[in-house]
Amino acid sequence: MKEILVSAPGRICLFGEDVDYMGLEVITIAIDKRIEVKGKITNNGEIRVKLDDFNQVIKFKSERQDIVSKRDYIKSAFNLYHEYLPSNFGADITVKSDLLIGKGLSSSSAFSSAFVAFFDKASNLNSTEKEIAWKAYLAEVVNLGEPGGMMDHFASVLGNVIYLECRDPYFYEKMDFKLDGLVIGDTLKRKKTIELLTLRKREIKDGIEILGRLTNDFNLLDFPLDEAIHIFEKQKIPELKRILGVLGIRDIVRKGYKMVKSKEEREENIVELINMHHGFQKTYFENVTEKMQYLIEGAKKAGAKACKLLGTGNGGSFLAYAPGKEKEVAESILKGGGEAYIVKQDTGLIITER
Repeated sequence: MKEILVSAPGRICLFGEDVDYMGLEVITIAIDKRIEVKGKITNNGEIRVKLDDFNQVIKFKSERQDIVSKRDYIKSAFNLYHEYLPSNFGADITVKSDLLIGKGLSSSSAFSSAFVAFFDKASNLNSTEKEIAWKAYLAEVVNLGEPGGMMDHFASVLGNVIYLECRDPYFYEKMDFKLDGLVIGDTLKRKKTIELLTLRKREIKDGIEILGRLTNDFNLLDFPLDEAIHIFEKQKIPELKRILGVLGIRDIVRKGYKMVKSKEEREENIVELINMHHGFQKTYFENVTEKMQYLIEGAKKAGAKACKLLGTGNGGSFLAYAPGKEKEVAESILKGGGEAYIVKQDTGLIITER
């Protein structure tokens, strides 16, 4: 009986929250918090999935599935492959994870990526990394109607540090870069990711329409941030604040890419860019809670050189960059009423068969 084991990492968005689904660029880091999908192939025509962390079992027949509930990632992934599998295909699968859920670390996308990779291997398609990442995006976002982008799936599949242009032809580059000193600070406030992303996308769309009327040449790819700030200060239109956030983060990603490629003054530059990134999120997306900012200030006093919000915000977690001071920063976050996790950069998708 063939057994397939798939392991997929979570990720930190180093630079680029809220710009991937707008077709811009991001830089991500895979971390050593992972989801493991382990399954034995059977001939009984049934897929059985045991979610150890939730003490839950999901069963369904080996035929195309109707999606009747939100976030039905397993069936959505299976539907991409059912025509390539034998009619009597079955699998007895167990899922384990140490990846935090709802904290801006891409747990749902790692989950989707792991299941896409599992069914891809079971189908003997041997898809490329880019193909698996794209199919994971289809399974989670497109086919389930969720509001995110494809950043998380590429980050989980490719691993380590990647630069990704989130628009056709979806160019990516695995970057020769290692970042130590990573601490995740958890505010312990659960955020409503889908609701927040849906609202954020609508606000950004409204801002784009307004700027399109006020200018003749507005384009997210190259419109100058300074000019957008000038228009906002003159017009005082609230919807434009989100656009300033998008354009500011866009420019930080591009500076970060040049910084990584140049291999010069990385330490000083990365500290500045992480702190600037958080500033744009706090000022223009207004999604940093008082508790998060309190924990961040404490982390910096304990030795963190830079901190930034992770994910959609209004709760969730943040990144503290604290090389050599990881334990002190983690202790500060704990004392401040949060939770802390020291993490390391990690590889991407791992698929083994025996």
